[in-house]
Amino acid sequence: MHRMTLDAKPRTLLGKKVRHMRRTGIIPVNVFGHNVSSLALEVEESALERALARAGTNALITLAVAGAADTRPVLIRGYQRRPTTGKLLHVDLYQVSMTEKIHTQVPLVLVGTAAGVSLGGVLFKNLERVDIECLPSDLVSAIEVDISGLAEINQAILVRDLKVGTTISVLTNPETLVVKIMAPAKEEEEAAPAEAAVPTAEAAPVEGEAAPAEKTGA
Repeated sequence: MHRMTLDAKPRTLLGKKVRHMRRTGIIPVNVFGHNVSSLALEVEESALERALARAGTNALITLAVAGAADTRPVLIRGYQRRPTTGKLLHVDLYQVSMTEKIHTQVPLVLVGTAAGVSLGGVLFKNLERVDIECLPSDLVSAIEVDISGLAEINQAILVRDLKVGTTISVLTNPETLVVKIMAPAKEEEEAAPAEAAVPTAEAAPVEGEAAPAEKTGA
């Protein structure tokens, strides 16, 4: 995947003053990282939205700061949006070292068709993403999970079955379930309602006969 470039400028407005930047389509950005001094920047909102759509939070971005001789390899580590409108408020970028491994999460994407579904099975996905460790240059945007081999009911894929190559270490528990063909739910047979017991009524006196006299105390 081609690494995208994000253009930024040093930021002079801080604190509550950044609200004026946002009104003009400029978003405050902070850069931090291991052995890296924190840096306050500003980036066009449209450029940040493109970066979030294309790179997300697990793909490297080349950060070009105006006036700086060198670019910086960064990851989007977090961002804030206004709850009422969804507009960006702030973005955090993490500068990585290309020679040091990083820990991050990547999503799992199912590919193929599970034959077990044609038998009436239900495809159950238990895990959406896994923790990994790798060098920044080996980072992937997603890990594909081939489900075409799931041909029987109760057949499953665990984390240990994921194909990630030798450059990536998966840190999630290898015994964790990723996806499984579940047996179809059996419809419970409705039990026939039991006939309600008819309470035995006291015998009514036959017409023409006197009702039994009530006993009186001695």
